[in-house]
Amino acid sequence: MNLIKTFAILSVLMVVTSCGEPVAPIHETIVEKLLPVTITKADLFSGTKILSFLNNEEKEIQESNSLFLKGLDSFRNKKDLDSAEIYFTASLLKVPTAQTYYELGNLNMSEEKYDEALLAFNMAEQLNYEPFSKILYNKACIYSLQEKNEKSSQYIQYAIQAGYSNLDHLQNDSDLDNVRDHWSFDNAVKKGLKGVSNAENLYWLQFKKQFLQVQLPVELKTRISYGELSTSNKMISYDYEKYIAEMRDEMFSRDVGKTFFYHIAPYETEDYVALIYIIREEYMGESYPLLYRMATFTHDGTLIDKKVIAGQKNMDAPLMKATISATEVLISSYDLKYEKDVDQHGYYDNPIISETKTSETTLTILKNGKFELSVNEELVSEVIEE
Repeated sequence: MNLIKTFAILSVLMVVTSCGEPVAPIHETIVEKLLPVTITKADLFSGTKILSFLNNEEKEIQESNSLFLKGLDSFRNKKDLDSAEIYFTASLLKVPTAQTYYELGNLNMSEEKYDEALLAFNMAEQLNYEPFSKILYNKACIYSLQEKNEKSSQYIQYAIQAGYSNLDHLQNDSDLDNVRDHWSFDNAVKKGLKGVSNAENLYWLQFKKQFLQVQLPVELKTRISYGELSTSNKMISYDYEKYIAEMRDEMFSRDVGKTFFYHIAPYETEDYVALIYIIREEYMGESYPLLYRMATFTHDGTLIDKKVIAGQKNMDAPLMKATISATEVLISSYDLKYEKDVDQHGYYDNPIISETKTSETTLTILKNGKFELSVNEELVSEVIEE
């Protein structure tokens, strides 16, 4: 996010008398102001960009609502799907809302654009659409239509646990024909009904849904301002320490100053979900790099594997950068060269002048959710001048 710093110089001038009284000192006030965030059609499924946009002070809410209602009329009443999509998209560009994303997802489902529907439902989920159970149910329908039956069953279980109660529809909905013939269906319904009163299952669902959905590939940014970080990522409460191993380590010494932020959910299969969260050292200043940790979990919230994939573990450690693609995570390590000798001047107010790539590792996630690492032995050294 761009920041503009406006310097207001406030001067109090005293009249110089014959005794030569000194001029009063000049006081300088620095005001940090956030520039408004703009979005394009290409940004509509970028969770971080949308959250930043929604922090703008001025929004065209009335015009967005009007476009949404026109889209809803075209979709539900006139069955004019092309016009409905145009209206929904225009509404989202004015003010993105959970309700508009949800209806766009329904529209995409009716057009058999299942991947696009998932993107829309993911965004509705990120913006806290209610009832949440309807999003989970619709995802179950999509996965059934795509013949991803185990994943569909998992979302049927999620939907029931989150409050979906129309079991007659569940048993007769044609969208679920594929999964009802699969061995996992009956078990998912039973587990879902058992978990309706299971607070642990609901707790995991609430935690998981806070991670932003993204379109891959994505490159993780290791240095961003606190304003950008807090605007586009929500802080993780210590109430969720059971899912964040580092929080359990900090529970009895929170004054060490770590804060944790939800970031993204890049992968989900029938066997695991992968989440990435951010760790920030509060007392190390803006220049201290963020740490990104990726963790995989079972669909009931049990940790499978975890690894730091980007950032610096300390100031004299290599800087890791990560690019997340649809099939793997590429992790590159860099040695940093500073303008002044760090042994004499330290790291504060000592700018980085170059980065030299020293290693490259590919992380892939196995079917069971475990990480597998392979090192690129043919790395050609790369120097990046700052």
